Amino acid sequence: MRCLALIVALSALASSALAAPLPPPIAPASSGKVQCYAPDRARKTCRSIAVFRDSLDGGVEEPSTVLISPDPVITMQTVSPVTIKNSQVCGFVRPEDISEATFSVGGVAATPEQSQSFRAKITAMFNNGVFGHEICTSFVPDGDGLIAKVSIDGVVQPKMDQSVIWVSPSEGYHVGT
Repeated sequence: MRCLALIVALSALASSALAAPLPPPIAPASSGKVQCYAPDRARKTCRSIAVFRDSLDGGVEEPSTVLISPDPVITMQTVSPVTIKNSQVCGFVRPEDISEATFSVGGVAATPEQSQSFRAKITAMFNNGVFGHEICTSFVPDGDGLIAKVSIDGVVQPKMDQSVIWVSPSEGYHVGT
């Protein structure tokens, strides 16, 4: 019994030591908040939700859920490594992110056939300029939210700007329309 108590205590100590606060601009994630992109505050929906957490390799990873079709609601869930550079969140969309992605249709896990079809379409789309390019996002204050400003390989992409708010999961926001 004392051995079990010691293991539990050491495990709790190790987890608290690993859970260092995340750096700006993603520091709110340290308290459990997530980023809601293109929020509809009345419906509590987001076009995508990004979570930031420490990864096992000592870096930061970003699990995200992205709306890929509004009707029916189809979402894609991915996990990608990111870095913080000059107060921006940066990373690469990698082919393995798409090959390991999971999908939902109407809130239900996609069939293997559906998932294969979604992966093929997204891979074909991303082969035209996304794979292999560094994508960085800076966050500019805008009222009670932020504007996410994207650059690809250092070139600003104003057409990709989106509104973002930090929300707690308990607020009930979800990906949808």
